[in-house]
Amino acid sequence: MKYYKISSFDNEQDLQRFVAECEEQLEARMDAAISTLRDVKDLRFCGLTGPTCSGKTTAARKMTEMLEAHGLCVRVISLDDFYYDKEYLHRRAENDPNIEIDYDSEETIDIDLLSDVAARLFAGERTPMPHFNFKSGMREEGELIEPRENDVFLFEGIQTLYPRVSEILNRHHSYRSISIFPQSSIEVGGKRFLPNEIRLYRRLVRDHLHRATDSEFTLYLWKSVRENENRNIFPNLDVCHASIDSTMPYEIGMLKPYLEPLMRKIAPQSAFYEKAQEILENLRDVQPVSADYIFERSLYKEFI
Repeated sequence: MKYYKISSFDNEQDLQRFVAECEEQLEARMDAAISTLRDVKDLRFCGLTGPTCSGKTTAARKMTEMLEAHGLCVRVISLDDFYYDKEYLHRRAENDPNIEIDYDSEETIDIDLLSDVAARLFAGERTPMPHFNFKSGMREEGELIEPRENDVFLFEGIQTLYPRVSEILNRHHSYRSISIFPQSSIEVGGKRFLPNEIRLYRRLVRDHLHRATDSEFTLYLWKSVRENENRNIFPNLDVCHASIDSTMPYEIGMLKPYLEPLMRKIAPQSAFYEKAQEILENLRDVQPVSADYIFERSLYKEFI
């Protein structure tokens, strides 16, 4: 496994320059992967996948820009919008002790609705889209899409690799997919942070800032999230036509100012107190990195 060994910086100018270099390197990695789509004949559906908190939203924007520069019109479809209502999922879990709701498993996606939407879009039919409101936990009415001849539909989400979702998308001619996820570790402050740990730290911050989710709930879900990834995501990543490593060498320092207050809020009586203390100890000697240093369109805007 590749890893970055990061030393402390003596001044903020050097640190800011380092962050800019990391941003440029990720842009180059994304450009190289996405360029594989340009020469696909009759491209109509493409997929962007990866485990949670990998940078899919930013990669989707880059894919859109590159394909549109070649005369195509990209319509991004988030597979998160096909979630069942949270209330429905909780009712179903109460009636079946074998179901654990983690919001990342195949059982949380309305497969029948997705199959219908994909078939209608591919056939060029006017198609009403769903939209999932994470704050309310409800699925709402989304936009009404009228497919055009030069449209390419980009299905974005970890769910593209789920067996039943993949089967739906692969029914259609010339489907191509790209994966993005942290693939390198980071050694900083005397501690090595592995890719899955990096994603957990990203998710703790993102869930708090963008999904109004308590850190203890994120930690509670993490075990089932990882079990689902090991069952449905990582074994299937090799089928993707290209892959992007989204590890950012500066990121532990950038997450530190957000993570520390969240972990300190977890009380000693909590089941996750020891994990919170572990995270605080891991971050202790990490040099903080200001969020002001990242690009306006940085991948890291997804998390902070």
